[in-house]
Amino acid sequence: MSRLLVTALTGLTLLTSLVLTSATAHAADFPFTLIHANTSGGDKCIGPRNGDTTNGTPAVLMDCNQLWHGTGRDGSVRNFGGKCLGIKAGHPVPTPVGTPLVLSDCTSPVSGDQQWTFAAVHAGGQDGLWVLRNPGSLRCANRANGGTATGTPLVIQDCSFRVDQQWVLPQLPPTYGFSWDDGTA
Repeated sequence: MSRLLVTALTGLTLLTSLVLTSATAHAADFPFTLIHANTSGGDKCIGPRNGDTTNGTPAVLMDCNQLWHGTGRDGSVRNFGGKCLGIKAGHPVPTPVGTPLVLSDCTSPVSGDQQWTFAAVHAGGQDGLWVLRNPGSLRCANRANGGTATGTPLVIQDCSFRVDQQWVLPQLPPTYGFSWDDGTA
């Protein structure tokens, strides 16, 4: 009996290893990047408050030292530590304007609150300006009250494509495994 249990556990461990290695290897196929705020008067990027990686940590504007990438398949925006950018849990439906964005463990499959599309501000996206739209809520990541200071929280707002919703990437979003809409279709 114990030999059968050991064989079953060994098989399960191997299967788990193959699944996790495959998912990790696929995610690692995409380079990391900074997600810059389109601000004048200082270079700020999306990051977790104080660099914390605890679930529920608010996403804020901060110095540009937090790296992000996608997987190319699930619409997630993941930080260097593997956490997903999402809408704070427990909000009513539809998602209210002003609901905070937070960092949390990525769900499997990735939940609608952790899915994002980089939508071009100008058709084609060649200028590198994007809004970060949550397809589930049909709302966008926004700097609270249009703030530009370090620590300004990110919240969900109606998509208007105004400057406090604009983010800058050095290359097109799929380069980093992000979902995107270039506005040409």
